[in-house]
Amino acid sequence: MVENIAVQRDIGARERIVAAARCLFSSRGFHQTAMADLAKEAKVSVGAIYRSFESKADIVRAIIVADTQQTLEQLDGLCDGLSEGRQAIEPVPEQFILAQFAHKEEALSHEILAEAHRNAEVAGTIGDFCCAYRRTIGRMVEVVNPDLSAEDREGAEELLLACMFGFAHRNLARPQLDAATTARVATKLILQALRVTP
Repeated sequence: MVENIAVQRDIGARERIVAAARCLFSSRGFHQTAMADLAKEAKVSVGAIYRSFESKADIVRAIIVADTQQTLEQLDGLCDGLSEGRQAIEPVPEQFILAQFAHKEEALSHEILAEAHRNAEVAGTIGDFCCAYRRTIGRMVEVVNPDLSAEDREGAEELLLACMFGFAHRNLARPQLDAATTARVATKLILQALRVTP
C-alpha cells in the first residue's frame, strides 16, 4: 500500500515537472531554466526531479512524447478509416494540417528543436516520431495515388512532412489566411499534386 502511494506521488510529481518545464522552457528557454527554478515551479524538490528524470533532456523527451502520441493516434485512426473505405480522402490531409495548428506552444517547440541540434537523444526522439508521421503520411499518399512510384511516394512523404513542420510554425510567417481556410486550400492543392503523375 505504501509503495502504491509513493508511485502515485511520483506520477503526480512527474506531471507537475513536465507542466512546469513547458512553462519555463517556453518563457525562459531550455538552458536558462535551472533545475532549482523548475523544482520551485513544480512544487517538488530537485531530488524528486532526478528521481523522475535523468536530465533536462529527458524532460524534453517526455514533452515530445506527450505532444506527439495523441496526434499520431488521431492521424492513424483517420488513415485506418481511409484504408478501409470508411473515410473520404479529402478530410484526411485537412485534419493532418489542422492537427499542426492545434499546438499553441511555438516558443517551446523552437526550444525543443534547438536542443535537438545540440543533443543526440532529443534529436533521436524527434526523428523517431518523424518516422512515425512519415509512415502515416505514406499510408495516405498510397490511397490517394497508388500508382506513384516508390521514389515519388517517398518524395511526397518528405514534402508533406516538411509542410507539417511549416504549418506548426506558421505564426512566425504572419499568415494571411485563418487556419480553417489554410487547411482547406492546402488540402485541395496537396490532393491535386498527388493525383497528377508527370
